[in-house]
Amino acid sequence: LIAALIGWLTNYIAVKMIFRPRKVISFFGIKIQGLIPRRQRVLAESIGETIEKDLISHVDVQKVLQSKDVENEIHILIEKQIDEFLQKFIEKNPMIKMFIQGPVLEQVKDALMSQMEGAVPQVINKLMHKVEEKLDFKQIVQDKIEGFDLSKLEGIIYRISAKELKTIELLGGVLGFFVGIVQVAIMLASQ
Repeated sequence: LIAALIGWLTNYIAVKMIFRPRKVISFFGIKIQGLIPRRQRVLAESIGETIEKDLISHVDVQKVLQSKDVENEIHILIEKQIDEFLQKFIEKNPMIKMFIQGPVLEQVKDALMSQMEGAVPQVINKLMHKVEEKLDFKQIVQDKIEGFDLSKLEGIIYRISAKELKTIELLGGVLGFFVGIVQVAIMLASQ
């Protein structure tokens, strides 16, 4: 029973030491700190690299920007902007209103739409170059993880893996119990 208690206790402490202590504590000259607080920066760099290499890339962003859905949205936005521009322009210039109405207005609108829609792929390409220059997925993820509140992270991990962590603690007790039985058997056999 004592060995079972020791096995459970050591695993309980080991699980707690994933996050605690958060600040470095010196204990007889030995510095002790939880795994995650000590390695938070390295963990952040590693997760950032993994996300940038394997999960999200600039190519993914480019695919979204060049998709038919986005193209349709851009078309709708351009048409709305041109309509608003022409409406305001004609209202401010009553002389032009006499010449540009009905079919002529539609021709002007169509010409502007054609010009703008032709420029959209170039704008998206230029936008993608700027995104590639300015958007660093690795750095964003790294900064967020480094700035993440450790108590909140601890709560999330315990909530997600509570059963597994309890199993680790109990397994320490079970293994300790069997080690205790073996010790008692060896002790009895040696007498």
